[in-house]
Amino acid sequence: MKGLIRWGLVFSLAGGGFVGTSLLQQPLAIAIPEAEAVKRLETIPAFAVTDDKGAPVLAAVPNPKDKSKKIQVATFFMSQTDAQKLVDNLKANKPELGKAAKVTLLSLRDAYEITKKNKDKQEQLVFQFIPTQEQVDYAKAILKESGQEVKQFNGVPMFFAVGGKEKGLLTIEQGKNKVIPFYFRKQDLQGMIDELKKQKSELSATTKIQVTSLDRLVSSLLKAEADTAGQIMLVPDRSALEYALQEQKKNGAQPSNSQTPKEQPKSK
Repeated sequence: MKGLIRWGLVFSLAGGGFVGTSLLQQPLAIAIPEAEAVKRLETIPAFAVTDDKGAPVLAAVPNPKDKSKKIQVATFFMSQTDAQKLVDNLKANKPELGKAAKVTLLSLRDAYEITKKNKDKQEQLVFQFIPTQEQVDYAKAILKESGQEVKQFNGVPMFFAVGGKEKGLLTIEQGKNKVIPFYFRKQDLQGMIDELKKQKSELSATTKIQVTSLDRLVSSLLKAEADTAGQIMLVPDRSALEYALQEQKKNGAQPSNSQTPKEQPKSK
């Protein structure tokens, strides 16, 4: 998890710290090459439940295309707490799996690359990324407020701010850098906006929080070249970031040893 070493700017954004703001009159459909897009995921903590060898613990569920068959599901969590709940559940209800189960920290880039390596196994193995229920509820509330009918929110919510007459994307100045932050946690973005109100009340009056999904954001980054895309920064949940930094110090900043999933015995 090499990206954890370069989290100074990310941590200040997660804490709401910034020097100045401006509005970028640019649509959301921005894009960069795949290698650059994937690199943006490097500093985002993700959590997997693995065995003692680092292979993700898989769940066997009915195949939606053929209920008589089962597929293996590997889960990546955006919250360490949610991942730990699964470990506790396994220890209580499936001790044969739970005895070796543990929460393993990795980067979202690691998770993305694992899913990519297993693309040819989609009929037998699927991956799911699980956001916290709290952030899903915030996302649904924002969409409902904008007049949309929302029964569920698919994917991992990404929160961003727009403002001004043209509803431009809010940019943050950090020293010589200008970034367009997309937050995994709505409260962290709200903290930044609250700070903005103290500095530029006329701008903050028009500033609103909107939401997209991580899938849509990454897809838009992959479509074509655009200078604006170079300013996009994904800001992780502050609590996940703090946990990752603590783990990094504890383990001497060693990368995760997460492996390609190994098939577990199917549940009966």
